[in-house]
Formats: sequence, structure tokens, C-alpha cells
Amino acid sequence: MTARISRRRLLQGSALAAGGLALRGAPLAAASAPTASNLEELPRRVLALYKSAELYNDVSGRRPKTATTNEIHLWAQMPLNWLGLMVEYHDITAGLPDERVMSRYRAIVSWFQTDEMDEPLRYLRWLGAQARAGRRVLILGFLGAFRDRRTLRSVDLAAVNEALAPVGLEFLGNWTGNQRVIELRYKDPAVMEFERPLPPGLPYYQQVVCRRADSRPHLVLARRDLPHSESHLVVSGPWGGFATGEYARYQFPNEGGAQWWLNPFVFFREALGVADWPRPDTTTLCGRRIFYSHIDGDGLRNRSEVRAGASSGQVVLEEILSRYPYPISASIVVAEVEPTLLGSPEFFELARSIFERPNVEAGSHSYTHPLDWGSRTRSFELPQVPYSVETETAGSVGYIEERLLPKGKRVRLFQWSGSTRVSEQALAVLARLGVPNINGGDTLKDREWRSYTHVAPLMRQVGPYWQTYTSASNENLYTRLWTGPFYGFRYVIETFENTERPRRVAPVNVYHHYYSGERIASLAALHRVYEWVRQQPLAPVFTSEYLAIVEGFRTARIARTADGWRVWDHGALRTIRFDDPRAAVDLARSSGVAGYARHQGSLYVHLTGSAPAVIVLGPGAPSGPYLAQASHQVTGWAREGAGLSFRLAGVGPKTVEIAGLGPGREVTVELTAPTGTRRLHARAGPDGRLAIDAGGDAEVGVQLA
Repeated sequence: MTARISRRRLLQGSALAAGGLALRGAPLAAASAPTASNLEELPRRVLALYKSAELYNDVSGRRPKTATTNEIHLWAQMPLNWLGLMVEYHDITAGLPDERVMSRYRAIVSWFQTDEMDEPLRYLRWLGAQARAGRRVLILGFLGAFRDRRTLRSVDLAAVNEALAPVGLEFLGNWTGNQRVIELRYKDPAVMEFERPLPPGLPYYQQVVCRRADSRPHLVLARRDLPHSESHLVVSGPWGGFATGEYARYQFPNEGGAQWWLNPFVFFREALGVADWPRPDTTTLCGRRIFYSHIDGDGLRNRSEVRAGASSGQVVLEEILSRYPYPISASIVVAEVEPTLLGSPEFFELARSIFERPNVEAGSHSYTHPLDWGSRTRSFELPQVPYSVETETAGSVGYIEERLLPKGKRVRLFQWSGSTRVSEQALAVLARLGVPNINGGDTLKDREWRSYTHVAPLMRQVGPYWQTYTSASNENLYTRLWTGPFYGFRYVIETFENTERPRRVAPVNVYHHYYSGERIASLAALHRVYEWVRQQPLAPVFTSEYLAIVEGFRTARIARTADGWRVWDHGALRTIRFDDPRAAVDLARSSGVAGYARHQGSLYVHLTGSAPAVIVLGPGAPSGPYLAQASHQVTGWAREGAGLSFRLAGVGPKTVEIAGLGPGREVTVELTAPTGTRRLHARAGPDGRLAIDAGGDAEVGVQLA
């Protein structure tokens, strides 16, 4: 009898192991700067502190914490990214950043698990100095600096509180875990009990009092056996915030799951003072939720039970790539197609047929499929191909481009293999090639995993490089490492739905392998997922285009102007989100803005391109036509009096909705494509909106008059 393996358990050591987009971080001063003198740039970067002196448990054992294996990356970075903030990491064990480094940061965030540190008082004074300099300080979990790690001497509480005076927190001690004496005095319904109610027996008490009158307590406890014992264990203010670990997040026993006690979206917004800030958004394009799909190369050669004699790769080509009119990024493992290695003429030609499809962009899934990029283990130990990071990355890209791709195509992305625990060396090679990359993250939010704690952030940091995570898990986890149930991938739909409601936190990412074509049940699950996609109003893009949007999030700069907001250095990112439900766009005074859409109480503003844009918010409806939503990327946007002209580009049938035309207005629409030009007459609805079916050509010019 085979024991049931929970997906939670499978994820304990790999949930956030690694990911993709390799991008060298550039100093803030190196980016282009606005010319206007009255701009106040928003510092979007947050410095996350971790201790390599602390240990992290994974399937490989207890290891020093890194920029990936720490509490902020595991749980807090996702909501911080959703708030539009770029999170960078620093090992506090290696020393304190100086003012030159700190000048680029909005805030410092810590989430320590121990109270030991080298020179703790020096750290606390540095933290107080950051608060005096106007930076927010967000302390989650332990303060982390009550005892010297080398001498084991405790820091006097008076010295702790003197150092933290600019923050306003006063630590008074009085710790207890005696539930009989801990009393709940107040809990803020907007912040507390987000995913889980507080238990009747409260687990922990220490006395922390915020002395600043401008602070807002969210959880207040007291001790029944001590007078004057009120304690602010979750509190925020203009200085930042504090939430002790026992009341930030609940940890399930045994299987490693967690749930938020506090609402991180609200608490972080208040603690970091970003309520009205524009948010670069990676989930949405032209008012629609982004959809992208990518296929890892594993299982191309597997024989399929779907059709006698067919390989899994052939089944995926015929049943998925040829059937669904979506942009899909497909990769191969070179060793599995090269006839002199593990491949054959059949699989070599199959790979070429896949890459010839117009709706397929080419990716690499390595040369010999490394399982662990750090320990140098791999799926195929081939004597004629010694292990080499250069071969696995640049070598595989070169092979695909020289041997498999039709004229005009290039390898557009690299899809990490195995555990995706990528090394800095591998990222450096791909950065040199200019090839973005993806994988890792393992987002799950379904009936088994109900918490935002397992929705991955956008990216992780490896040295000076950045890697992008996928937006959903693949079928390997849903089928318990391909042991069954083989229909399990159907449940990814629950993750898609739960990351859309009540807030849109991720795109739709259909991510699978060729071996989904091996089993009848797995292919049926894949069809079910794509049929669900077919019913949704999405904006389909190639995976490389999504990676460029994430890069735009990383580099985007935003400044206040006298009238609104200036956005620049945003690259391929085209959406800025405002979470104030009262916000509206003054299109007449804005520039570089095509239109906007409202969704879930937020305002999604559509930018026209990569050039600097100015967004001016104002009351009332626009006086002219604007873009409400579109199924594909909009370029060349131009207003011409009461008319419009623009282009729609991408794979699949295209639709666009124009608003602000006036109730019942009659317009002439001219659609220009390589297949010809057609003209039609249409009438806007009572709400002044007009939906246009623009056809399925790769690029369509649209003109309204």
C-alpha cells in the first residue's frame, strides 16, 4: 500500500527554491532622471534584513538563511510586491549598510526568529537612525537584538528603548506564555483575524508600548495579574509598524502550512505609508488579467497511452499547441532530441515542428536537465557532455537556435530545470546573453492550501541578479510528483480563481510539461484547464513578454508632480494601479495614457508605451473616447479630435472596447491587417461604450472616426 503524499509535504523543501528572470541590478542613480524640478520621486525600494546566523530547515537539512530562505521572502514579499514595492535583501550578519546604500530605500523590514545578534546595541542605534532619517521601520517577529551572539550578554532594556526612541516603541519585558493570565483588550477588525481567528487561549505575551500619539494599535493585550500591562503587539504609525511573530502568522504543525493572523495587505500599506501610491501592476494588461503559458521540456520522448505509437510531445503538439489559439512558450532538453545523445530523428523533427508553430515561442530547458544547480546533479549523466553551467545555459540556447528554429526565430527565455536552485554563475551567463528566465515559486491557493502565504512573490534575489517566479504550480505537484492522481492538474483552476478574488494578485499561468500528454487523465485535465481559460476575459501574452513586464516593475520610477504622477523607466509594464475607489483619470491633462478600467474597487490605468507618462487624477467622467479594455497589447495609440487610431498585436482573436464615445454615437471603424482592410459602421451603447471584434491577424490597425 502506498502512503498518500500531501502536496503540502512535497512543498516543504521546494516551495520557493528558485525561479527565472536574470537581471543585474543597476544603481538608482544610473537610471534616467526626470527633467522637471518640482518632482518628488517615490522611493519604491524596501530593504529586507535577514540573518545568515539563523538556520532554515528544508529537505536538505538545516542551512544558514539566505536572501531566498527567510521569512520575509517566504511570506511578506508577495503582499509588498502587490503594493508596488520592490524588495531587496541584506544579510545583517555581514554588517550594517551605510547611508549611501540606505538613501535609495523607503523602509527597512525585518522578520527575525532569534533575539541574538553581533553587536545588538549598534544595530538598534542604526535602526533608530534610519527612523530619524525619515525611513519607515517595520519589525515582524522578534526584534532580533536583545542579546549579543558572541558574548551571550543581554542588552539592558533601557538601552534598547533609548536606541529605539525615534520609533516610539518601548519594550518592557514581562514575557509570559501562561494563557490564563493573558487578556485580549482590543483587536482591529480591519487588520486582525484575516485568514484565521485568534484562539481563545492566546499563545504569548510581552509588553511593548508605542509611546507615539500618532500610532494606531491593531492588537492590544494585557496581563490579568499585572496592573498597567496593556501591550501593543500589532501597531502601526508614521514611523512604520510592529507585529510580534505569534500574532502575525499561524504555523500549522507537521506539514509546514501557515495562515495570516493579520491582513498583510492592509497592515503593510498602513505601516509603510503607501495608501495613495500608484502601483506598477504585473497582473493586468489593457484592463484584462494577463494569461501566459509555458511548457517545460520533460517527457517529450515518453510514449503516450492516448494514441498508440505516439509520443507525449506529439500529443501535446496536436492536442494543445495546434488546438488552442494562444501564445505558448515551449522548451526542450537538448539531450532528449539530439540523435547522438538520447534523442532520435523522430524527436529532433518533432522539436522542429513544435518551434515552427506561429503561436509558439522557443525556450530552453537546459542541455542535460540539472536537478540541482548547486550540487551539479542532473537527470542525464552523459560522458560525452561533461557538466558545465555554460553548456547547460548558453550551450543549449545555441543548439536550439542553430539546429531547431526556423529562420527569424530566437530563443526567448530559459526555463529552469529540477529544483530550480540556480546559481549566480548560471544567472550571469543568461544576463550576458540577454535571455530572461523563469520557474520556481510553486504558487498554490486551492482547497488544500487556502492561504496567501503560499502565493509566491514576483522574484528572488541571487547576488546582483533577479529571477522571476512562475505565477502558478505545474502538474508535477498536483499529481504528487507524477505518481497520481493524473487528473490533479484540474485543481490549478482553483488557484487561478482564488488569486483573482477578492483581489487580483497574480496572472493566469498555465505551466506544465510534455508528459501531460502521456496519460489520458492528465491530457483531459490539461484540456479542462485550457477550456476554462477560453471562457475568461484575459490578455494573452508570450511568457517572455510577461518577464519583460516584471522587469518593468523592477525598474519603474514614479514621482509626484504638482498635479499628479510621473512614471518612467517602466519598460514593457503598461499598467499602473490605484487602490483608492474614488480615483478617476483626467485624460485631458494626462499624457501617455490610453484609458483605464475599474476592477474590485481599484483603478487600472493603461499606459500607451515605454515613454514617460503623466497620470493626473480628477473628478468626473472623461469628455472624449478612451480605451476601456483590450484583449491584446495596444500600440501606436493616438487621439485625433473625436477619433482614435491604434494597433492591436499578438496571437489569437482580438477584441477591444472603447468608452467615452457618448450614448448611441455612430462611428466608422476601419480595420487594417495583412489580409486586407474592412470598414464597418457601429453604434455605441447607452453607456457610450463600443466593443469591436478586430479579427485574428497577428497585427490589426484600428481607426475610429
